[in-house]
Amino acid sequence: MSSGSAVGHLFTLAAGPVLTRIYGPAEFGMLGLFTSLLSILVVAVTLQYEISIVIGKDEHEAAYLTFASLLLTVPVSLLSGAILWFLIHESMLGYGTLPWFAPLLIVLSVAFIGCFTTLRYWALREGQFTWIGQASIVQSAARATLQTVFGAVGLKVSGLLMGETLGRGMGMSRILRGSWPVLKCHAREFRWRELADAMRRHRKFPLYSFPSSLLDAICLALPLPLLVQMYGVSLGGQYSLVWKAITVPSVLISVSIADTFHSTLANSIRESPERVMKIYRMTSLGLFFTGLAPAVVLIVWGPSLFGWVFGARWALAGSIAAIIAPWYLAQFVASPLSRVVVVLSGQEVKLLWDVLCLISLLSVFFAARSMSLVPLQTISALSAVYTLLYVAYYLMLSHIVARFEKSRVASIQAS
Repeated sequence: MSSGSAVGHLFTLAAGPVLTRIYGPAEFGMLGLFTSLLSILVVAVTLQYEISIVIGKDEHEAAYLTFASLLLTVPVSLLSGAILWFLIHESMLGYGTLPWFAPLLIVLSVAFIGCFTTLRYWALREGQFTWIGQASIVQSAARATLQTVFGAVGLKVSGLLMGETLGRGMGMSRILRGSWPVLKCHAREFRWRELADAMRRHRKFPLYSFPSSLLDAICLALPLPLLVQMYGVSLGGQYSLVWKAITVPSVLISVSIADTFHSTLANSIRESPERVMKIYRMTSLGLFFTGLAPAVVLIVWGPSLFGWVFGARWALAGSIAAIIAPWYLAQFVASPLSRVVVVLSGQEVKLLWDVLCLISLLSVFFAARSMSLVPLQTISALSAVYTLLYVAYYLMLSHIVARFEKSRVASIQAS
């Protein structure tokens, strides 16, 4: 599964210099608006019921949770189209720049993602990691290929949006072929009462996991629309390219480290709890020094590097990359370590941090508008605030680990 995701990310990375020479900053800004809203909506597409598929008590319950997730995809997809239509109609947050058919595309995109995510969790439960890896490769390759072909024939922003949408619909057939024989058996005996019972037993996911995940998605996605609202869609395209360029390669490293850290930490808690603090500190140092090199490269050579790789009209993106390098480094360190929240039950800390992020984000843009800041000044303020937020998050995570260590020592002394 990890190798499939890695190959998929490599397709995206390789297509970048080609796409930036076909499409301009304005087109990338409109794609960024589309995907920003999409990243928020997909959190709601199944109300997080898909996560519970893996932990269903038996195959029968897992099948009903799969049916629930697929059924929820339909109304949420239609609602997503209505939301985007409203944003376009009212020209809110820069969405008035999107073409009239964008709501239709987001309905399809949300539906594709809802179906794929549901089937992905079913495949995880069945241990079919190869299916997921193959689907990830097909999706990434299809998006890159379709966007390139559509751009080559002159479709411009329509090509980017249609390539993004159609690409997300690819790759599901392999998982569906493997999953359908089992799901079909349960579908033949479908009962609405059993569906309701399964959803009620796992209601903690829509009640608790969904709000936190939605808030997290809003905090990550909202800066781009707010920048477009204040400074125009072309600046949004420059900003969007920066995050696409630096997160695609770094995610290959950070996800692997996060998975290893999660597994090692969980095992240590069960078998050798005295090693938890050491593992946390060593992982922290490893992440910092791993992320430091690319951060320094962005600060020193960002403008010239982006202009050379992506084309001369993207030099501003390089300046933005240099500004957000500290933010990138802080996020690179803190994000994998956030598995502490899951392993050591610190969900309340995550929710508190999400609320703090949203308040801070809105405060930055309110101050920027009040003080009439130019784009790079606003992005500098964003970078400074988010860097401090991730430092604060790291300290919160450290407190959770220290609390566990204190409890461990106290239990030893008591015995």
